[in-house]
Amino acid sequence: MKTFIDKIQKNPWTAVIGAVIIGAAIMFISSAISKPITNIIDKHIGLDFYTRNAIFKFLVLLLTIAVILVVNKGNLTNYGFRKATNINYFKFTLRVTGIILAAQIIGAVLFMGILNHIFPTGNSTGFPETKSLLERILTVWIWSSLCEEVLVRGFVQSFIQHLKHLKLFRLSLPVIISGLFFGAIHLSLFKAGMGLWFVLFIVFNTTIIGLTAAYYREKTDSLIPAFWAHFIANVVGSLPLLIKLLIS
Repeated sequence: MKTFIDKIQKNPWTAVIGAVIIGAAIMFISSAISKPITNIIDKHIGLDFYTRNAIFKFLVLLLTIAVILVVNKGNLTNYGFRKATNINYFKFTLRVTGIILAAQIIGAVLFMGILNHIFPTGNSTGFPETKSLLERILTVWIWSSLCEEVLVRGFVQSFIQHLKHLKLFRLSLPVIISGLFFGAIHLSLFKAGMGLWFVLFIVFNTTIIGLTAAYYREKTDSLIPAFWAHFIANVVGSLPLLIKLLIS
């Protein structure tokens, strides 16, 4: 297995294609397994969009870790499972918050404002409301952030991290691929019946989040800053809800 993986990783093209295909396969297999499981559980206790998604993400997490262990001879360390180095978390938090806020504003104006006005689709469906703030914190802020980072920054980016010397606009190839992959997987929101411009707004924002998390994953050799960037992004994305709760 290791010899085969070495051959794939040796060529930049096959390494990138391999990382994307395996990452997508993990998502597809996890989705296929989670559907019958969630259907059975739903009959007994009832599940909403977020609890169904939490089960799906659990399978993504398990399968990703299993793949990393197989690909990397039972070692998780150089796939980001280590303490972060060379980072000031206070400055990092402020910087990431600023980036995410800017992306949210630009994305909202462009997709939900201008394009939605010029090319209305009649479907403005977004994320359903969570049952409680606690559900959002547990399923979105923490769980989704953790599981998605292990998949995208843990496996996909780490699988091609040896290509970091290849750069475009001062960002390495692994960072770019990681960011684009992260944005692209959110196109699956179309299957949930969400509106065109809302989904593209989310894809735009998650791509920016992905690039930011990937940059710090590479800079610190750790998934911890990537998770924290993702967590911050989910909190910032929930600001309208938090303001609504405070007002009410």
